[in-house]
Amino acid sequence: MPQHSNSTNSTKEKPVSCRGWDVAIIIVAYEGDAWIPSCMESLQTSTNINALVLLVDNKDNTDLKSEKLGTLTVNCFKTPHPMGFADANNFALMKVPLSVPYISFLNQDTISQKHWLEEGLECLRQNPQIGAVSPMLKNYQGTNWDHDFQNSLCNQPDFKEKWLEETTSTVATQHHIVDDIPATAMIIRTEIIKQTGPFDPFFGSYYEDYDLCMRIRKLNSQLAVCPLSKIFHYSGSISQSPEARKRRSRWVIRNRTIHKIRKSQGPRLILLWNFMILEAAIQITRSILKTPSSSPFRSVMMGYIDLIPVIPRLISKTLDLKKWNEFLKNICWQSFATKPLFSNEDPTR
Repeated sequence: MPQHSNSTNSTKEKPVSCRGWDVAIIIVAYEGDAWIPSCMESLQTSTNINALVLLVDNKDNTDLKSEKLGTLTVNCFKTPHPMGFADANNFALMKVPLSVPYISFLNQDTISQKHWLEEGLECLRQNPQIGAVSPMLKNYQGTNWDHDFQNSLCNQPDFKEKWLEETTSTVATQHHIVDDIPATAMIIRTEIIKQTGPFDPFFGSYYEDYDLCMRIRKLNSQLAVCPLSKIFHYSGSISQSPEARKRRSRWVIRNRTIHKIRKSQGPRLILLWNFMILEAAIQITRSILKTPSSSPFRSVMMGYIDLIPVIPRLISKTLDLKKWNEFLKNICWQSFATKPLFSNEDPTR
């Protein structure tokens, strides 16, 4: 990610005050002028929920403003410099009043569908064992399922084909339990994220949501998708150019390897060998042969080269945990997660 922004945006940072929000919605805008208007308009018209929206100006956004949109209270903030997805969401997360019982992470390239938020929140209210829930994701036109979401869903241990059948019935199954959900439109209990901690900036962008899901499961809390809750998703609003798509492939390869090592059981050294040598050889061969769904050769090579500086952290669970705890200490997470709830909490702090 670039380190400096040349934005000449007109973000109005004076927020609109309100209390008694049912949910805080975090939206990170990164070169989002083509996406944010539709995202915000659809969100406003899709819900009657009293929600606090934290709209983050992360790079080159020219028309973000704090305002009242129906039942939405929109507060805008600007990051000190362009950040990865994890850091930018954490930046806003630290501003969420802890009296808000639920937090939603919503991508800028989404089109909200009627009552997706209500259905997701109702799923959490009716099922206290569920820590976080995702709507079903369709493509931006709503003509088919989002490709990455469908692949992830099909790989869940208890997946059944009927999960992908369209339904609008109010008697339909209210949720499906899964191992992972994307942060595209994730809704999580505030009490849960206080215990898990925020997104891990070690990932930057991509797989930081699955890492969070892993920590949610370690709390013996479940993850679910809600069939009656739907969102349209473009998937790749910051990867419009060929170079951006290559960078995305590079980040995905790096972060997928980190996630696999953390998730897998067994000695880290052996896991590192399996994922950085054996699997790397397979991925490189596929890129050379240009097999279907393979990544560009340079992206594959650079993705694995990016892992070399962090090998000590990947080998040692102790060092990995130490770095994570240092990060939590640096952002004063313990103070944030345990502070008392005051009625006059101010999301501009």
